[in-house]
Amino acid sequence: MKQGYFNTADSAHLYYEVRGTGRPLVLIHGWQCSHVFWQRNVDELARDFTVVTLDLRGHGNSSKGLHGITIKQFACDVYDLINYLDLKDAVVMGWSMGGPIVLSYFDQFGQEQIKGLGLIDMTPFPFSPEPWNTQGLHGYNMDGFNVIAQRLAYDREAYFETFANNIFKDGKRPAGTDWVIEEFRKLPPWISAAIYSDYLSSDFTGVLPTIDVPVIVMNADGPVFTAGIKQGQHIAAQLPYGQFEAFTESGHMLFYEEAAKFNAVVRDFVTKCNA
Repeated sequence: MKQGYFNTADSAHLYYEVRGTGRPLVLIHGWQCSHVFWQRNVDELARDFTVVTLDLRGHGNSSKGLHGITIKQFACDVYDLINYLDLKDAVVMGWSMGGPIVLSYFDQFGQEQIKGLGLIDMTPFPFSPEPWNTQGLHGYNMDGFNVIAQRLAYDREAYFETFANNIFKDGKRPAGTDWVIEEFRKLPPWISAAIYSDYLSSDFTGVLPTIDVPVIVMNADGPVFTAGIKQGQHIAAQLPYGQFEAFTESGHMLFYEEAAKFNAVVRDFVTKCNA
């Protein structure tokens, strides 16, 4: 494994890891998370691919400045990393907030350096009032956002426990997952609220029909997206080259709870992108 830091075009200092050889596969984590969340996937997928993970700015081991805390800038950071590592024909996949980052990447850079995309249990517009969107703050629920922002500032540990429970299927995190809370703690509350606000209000629904590379959409039902499977089917239907895979034995962290299935689905998709 190779690990290190690189400087983005605007001098943020971001952590990354690289495993394996073959077609590049870039995995982008979600809000408050880090590269650690892919622990059940990276070694297995590195048997066939060059697997790249990073910590988004503010998250994990990366620098904690307030500058550039937007989905658009996070996508630029992924672009900078792909060029820094000289990756060609990569498949870029994003989970949760990482999904809009993937869409922003395509919106800004098109097919440059990429061969396919993956959208993992995400929504292209969290605030959308449309019935397909089952994110908890759908319908421009700013009151709900304000409650979360207050809890992040004044009741972090209790909020972390609630959020950690909600990303698993049954709404209760299993034993041995204290690391989830530990990773949440690495994101300062002022950065957490800032990026969550930008994430909620960023609308990438118009990008979906413009994507002219293969895209795999993977969703599950759970506390985060109560009708996530129907939501994912809707998203896939907007994509010219979209395909959908339902995960029925997991929640938001489908790649962790159903790791074997996730790894097999991703392996099959990335291999087909080689054709």
